[in-house]
Amino acid sequence: MPSGKFKTKTNIVLLISLMLMLSNAPLLLSASSSPQSYRESWWVSEGFLNRFNPIQMVQVRNNVGPGEKITLHCMSKDNELGTHVLEFGQSFMWKFRSSYGGTQFFCYLSWRQHYLDFIAYASNGLFQKDDKDKSMACEVTCVWSVKSEFIRSPKGDRLNWK
Repeated sequence: MPSGKFKTKTNIVLLISLMLMLSNAPLLLSASSSPQSYRESWWVSEGFLNRFNPIQMVQVRNNVGPGEKITLHCMSKDNELGTHVLEFGQSFMWKFRSSYGGTQFFCYLSWRQHYLDFIAYASNGLFQKDDKDKSMACEVTCVWSVKSEFIRSPKGDRLNWK
């Protein structure tokens, strides 16, 4: 029969394993232009899950120019974020936890006669202009800036309109 000390250590390991398993599934936490709309549970806000699977945030901001609207449609395999029309100066932002099996959010952006489709987030921490270029790393916060000449990636690279 195991000693009390062994049982306690085993229970702790099982509890930690359970919490890590629960954090594996991607979870859309916020799809809003206001970061204040997001509220975390105590075990997330205390930092336990943040250490192993931090909350990711992606934001797309309209910096095209006064009076100009852009249309944005983003989705992952599991989450449809819908179509959003952003006025100049507005942003669309969402938060989520990455799945260890891989999470990617794809976006389609249009303005006037221009358009661009791009990967806004990939769970391996890489952004892609296309399948050949995977050089733009992103940590936890990923902000995309839409301008009239190009779209600026979170690392400052330019993606040209089509």
